[in-house]
This record gives sequence, C-alpha cells and structure tokens, in this order.
Amino acid sequence: MLFEFPKKVKENNNKLFKKTSYDIRAYVGEPGDFFNDNAVLTPSAVETAGMLTAGMVFNTQNGGTVSLKEGDTIVVGYDNGPTSKILAESFAKGAASQGVNVYDIGISSSGQVYQNQEQLLAHGHCQITRSHVEVTTNGAKFGIGTQGIHTYLLGQMNEAVASGSFSTRNAKCGTITDKSAEGKKVYFEKMKNIYKDYFSKRDNSMVAVNVFGGTGVQYVELFKDIFGETVTILGKDINVNAGDLLADPTRKEMLERVPSLQAALDKGLRVHSFDLDADRGSITEGKDALTLNGEGHYLGDNLAFILAGYKLMIAVPALKKKLEALNVAKEKIDEIVKIASIIYVDPRYTSSVKSYVEKELKGTTEFHRKGHSLWKETITANMNKMAALAGFSSIKEFVAKTGYRDIQIEASLHMFATDTMDGIPRDDAVENIFLLEKVLDEMNIKTLKPFFDKMPKRFITKEIRTTSVSNEAKDAITASILDTLRKTFEGRAGFSIVEFDGQIRIDWATGFLMYGMSNTSPKLTFMAEGETVKERNMVLAYIMALHNEAKKQEKDDLPMDVSENPFYIKDASYEMNKPDEINFDDERVKAFIKFIG
Repeated sequence: MLFEFPKKVKENNNKLFKKTSYDIRAYVGEPGDFFNDNAVLTPSAVETAGMLTAGMVFNTQNGGTVSLKEGDTIVVGYDNGPTSKILAESFAKGAASQGVNVYDIGISSSGQVYQNQEQLLAHGHCQITRSHVEVTTNGAKFGIGTQGIHTYLLGQMNEAVASGSFSTRNAKCGTITDKSAEGKKVYFEKMKNIYKDYFSKRDNSMVAVNVFGGTGVQYVELFKDIFGETVTILGKDINVNAGDLLADPTRKEMLERVPSLQAALDKGLRVHSFDLDADRGSITEGKDALTLNGEGHYLGDNLAFILAGYKLMIAVPALKKKLEALNVAKEKIDEIVKIASIIYVDPRYTSSVKSYVEKELKGTTEFHRKGHSLWKETITANMNKMAALAGFSSIKEFVAKTGYRDIQIEASLHMFATDTMDGIPRDDAVENIFLLEKVLDEMNIKTLKPFFDKMPKRFITKEIRTTSVSNEAKDAITASILDTLRKTFEGRAGFSIVEFDGQIRIDWATGFLMYGMSNTSPKLTFMAEGETVKERNMVLAYIMALHNEAKKQEKDDLPMDVSENPFYIKDASYEMNKPDEINFDDERVKAFIKFIG
C-alpha cells in the first residue's frame, strides 16, 4: 500500500533528506516551544525516517542493495538533549510499523550505539543527537549493517517522499524492547576486557576526562573502573542544554567554561574532552593551552601526526611480521602493506601532515572527502581487500589472526579505529581515550608539546564557519567562489587543486587555501595557511575579498560571525578586525595575486 506522507514532511523534504548530507540535522524549535509550526525535525519527520530506514531497499554505489527485513532488529539510542528521547521514540515507532524490532538502549554515546548493534546481534542502528550545536537543532545518524545512510542514500529517501512511491509492508508491528541496562552492560564488559588489565599496571593520575555534561556522563564509572580512582573527571554537573555552553571539544572558549578544567591543566593533566554524543574528542595539555594563541589544544590534524607515526612505525610493521609468520605469499603481503600504509588526509588538515608523512615517514597520503560515514566506508573496504589478499574469509578472521587495527582521523575529530573483534571502523570517543593513551605509551610520548615541537610548523587559521542568510544563498556563494578559484588556479605551475563535496582546496609549497560550505547547516566555511604569519594573512585576505564580493552579489548581508571566530578581533597578529570590509583594494589581496603570478 502506498504511504501518504504527512504534509509538513513533504514540505520539508529537502531540509530533512539531503543528498549532500552525512546525516539528518534540522531545526526543532525553541526551548519551551519545541516542535512549533516552524520546526523541521519533528516527531512526525523522525517517524518517517524510521519507516523509510526499516522499509526501503537502498541501492549502494557498488551496485548492491541494503535493507532491513521483517523481523530484523535495529538499535536506537539518543543523547541527553531535551528533544532527543521523544525523537528516538518516534524513530522506533516508524521502524516498528514496518515489522522491524527495536532495541531501545536509552541515553548512550554514538559509539555504544554502533557497538551494541554488533553486541546485541542487531541489523541496524540509529542515534538521535545534535552532536555539538545549539539546543534548537537535533539530528539523526543511522545505518544498516556497516552501511551508513548518508548523501546519495538520503537522496533515495528524498525521492521516495517526493514521488510518494513508498509502499508500507503488510507486516506485524515490530516490538520495542528496553535494552538500556543490557546495552550498557555488554559495552562496559567489552571495554574492560580489552583495556582494564593494561591500565591497571599504569599510573593514570595525569589523565582527566571532560564529559562536558553530555552523554559522556553515562561512562564515568567505566573510566574509573579502567583508569582507577586517580583519574580526574570534569564536566559532570554542566547543564549542556542551558544555552550558554556547547559541548564542542574543538572550541577553546567552551572548554574554558568547564569548572576546574583550567586547574587540571595547571597541574599538568592531559584532558580528553567529548562532544554531546561522545563520537569526537580532543586532547588539551599545558597551562596556556586555552589562551588565544596558546599551544596545547590538539585537534584532528594534530592527532594525525601521532596516529600516522604509530601506524607506519608500529602497526604496519607488526602486521607485516604477523603475515609472514602466517606464511602469506610475499606479493600478497606487499599489496596488503601498501593498502595499510595509506594515511588519509582531510582537506582541512594543515599541509604539514602530508609533508611529514611523505618526507619523514616515507608513507603515502591520499586526500579523503569529509564525512564520517564516508571515511568508515573507505576503511571497511580496505579491511575487506586486505582480508581477501591474506586468504581469509572475512574481516573478522583477518583481525583475529593478525590483531591489526587501522586508525584514521578527520580534522573534525572523528577518530576511526577498527574494532578488535569484528574489524569494523567506529568513531567511538569513549573507547578512543583508552586507545589514544595506549598509543602514546607505545610511541613513548610522555607529554605532547615536545613531540609537536619536532613537527613541521605552519601558520594556519582554524576552520572558519560563518552563517549565510539561507541554504540557497550558501549554495550560490560557494558555487561562485569555487568557479573563480578553478579558473584562477587550473594549469598554474606549483599549485594543485582538490575538490570534495562542495569544497575546494588549493595547495602550494608553503601553504593552502580552502573554501566550501557545510553540508548540515547554512554555513560557509574556509581556511588559510602560510609558512609565515604574513603569508597566512595574505591568503586569508584574498579569501575574505572573494567571500565578501560573492555575498554582496547574493544580497547576503549577514556579517562574519566573530563570536564563533573571535580571532578576528582578539588576535592582533591577523590585523583583520573588520573582516567584512576586506576587498580587492586591500594591499594583502594585491600581494597574494602577485604571489601566485
């Protein structure tokens, strides 16, 4: 029977199921007035997402299909935001209507949701979370098996809603079962089985975990159990839904509001911080780390130096040795090592990572489009290739025989580590704290600053994000600037161009520039880097001139969001406290145009 979608869902179809997005993220209303007439992500919308996830057959890019069958089970969890529980219940209701059973695991991290799918023998998952943004927004991340529902698969949902072609199953309604206690128990036991013995023999008194008032609070006892009572726990009592603080591990201005966090840094502790659903985490170390230009707050491209070194100096040689002991043919081992040695470079990384991997570690780098689901797909595909080359029937067998774990990280702090049991990559920031601490030990890194002092240095902006007046204006501005940059740099000696999902990156010997848009919100995003402060400022001025001109053409009069990008005003080294006024008459812009020849 064809299903008649709710009128409001059809009206908001292009805001909900976007083929350019990695998940669903949309407006839920205002505190005290959630799910109002202007809300996009409503219980009805999420119920629709549950129905489509459970009832559709999705076509994948490799020519196959993925789907949930009647009687299959999906795990549903959610963060501790005020709208998350009701949205999770709505997703469960929609999935159950198609004959799919639901395990409700309650408030939980994204990592636990992913792992519980395997541990509870389920066939799919959904996490309701706004991740790190304002309480007026919420979202959903979901998948079937190891396939995340994102981009072109969301596009298939969009088409089903637009065409009215979705047929509901004539199925007995699925069951919804409370598995919150069991889900946590099996997750905790797995973590303890993997890590407790190791950390029981180690001094963990210099480790601090900032749970940021989010779902990380659910794992305080796990941290104490594995690290011992000497571990410092921060951020337990934060009301992350009050509106004055966001659980964003990338932002110093949020971290400095966490009670006792600065005191922990003053004592020399290494602080691990989560976002709301604990799938991303940063490391902060050093008493000056939270100052405007202070070093010591380490994000994805910083951690990439460590993880690349670990992979190429420790993990891959160990894999090669294990394969030799298993009598795998030399030519197969060589192919496996070649795949395992790839370090994926996020377009938002400092160019120093690529340089370090290729020149110092003698490794191979490949730019990878952003999007956590897309990274996991790539890593899973590589694990499958390596398992087949080694003569194993599955990734699980490959991991059991070799003990190999692949680790990669996005600039946004999604760190993907393949599982010790099934070999599937997951961005689980709870587990990643244990893994990172162990990696630091194996790399003999006691404190981080001496390590980073040895790394190649560049002067780089953060990823600058500023809101556009609408998604339509955002798209038009981005298209205009990307066209200008292509025409300017194509065929120009010494410059290379890489494009990913509405973003462009131009690299040269001493720096890079990047411009693009967010795939989940009406925001424009860009970066600039140079070998010197002068070069960085020159590059940034050029981007700002392009940005301001394109905004003017689209009648987008929203100013630069200096609250999210306070360096414009607070960091005198930029000499750019009026970014909206930068134009092509600026001497730095003229200097950059001359620089590129």
